Amino acid sequence: MSAKPAPTSVEIHSLIQHRWSPLSFRPEPLTKLQIIQICEAARWAPSSYNDQPWSFLLAPRDDQAAFEKLLGCLMEANQSWAKNCGLLVLAVARTTLKKTGKPNKFGLHDTGMATFSMMLQAEALGLRAHAMGGFNAVHARAMYAIPENCELASVIAFGHPGDASNLPDDLRTRDASSRERQPLSQMAFIGKFGEPFPLP
Repeated sequence: MSAKPAPTSVEIHSLIQHRWSPLSFRPEPLTKLQIIQICEAARWAPSSYNDQPWSFLLAPRDDQAAFEKLLGCLMEANQSWAKNCGLLVLAVARTTLKKTGKPNKFGLHDTGMATFSMMLQAEALGLRAHAMGGFNAVHARAMYAIPENCELASVIAFGHPGDASNLPDDLRTRDASSRERQPLSQMAFIGKFGEPFPLP
């Protein structure tokens, strides 16, 4: 299922409405230009003090050693479908400010914005992206010699939309499930926390 637009309550940009996190990818590499475009999108994400705390370890499908290295950091359940993507990316957030060395409490937040910029750029290129928390951060930190003042945020699979019929039954069911979100009344407040913003 390559298209699964969100059932929004009001009109939003189609790039956001059509972005979702599939489990089915076509086992095809991304081009070098596509990879650079995805990274360039992250480069221009906003950040506190323009500190740009994000870093990305890239594992393109056509670099077998790099791809297998990062794939091996994923939990087995994620490996079963992510093995078909065209690019794996480990997102890393520096937790200290570059200029002062003091703690940056916005490091993970800003890295999340950079990661989402990458995902939207992939969507604009006709690709799909799926971010994962299911990976062995201790193993990945050791394998990639990631400094202690950095936190491993996520691993993102990027790739060409695949045929969900090729997935195992359990993953195919999950891939085809309806998209659901909590209502705006439970997240958009005014006056005090928990007081819903009046909606039309």
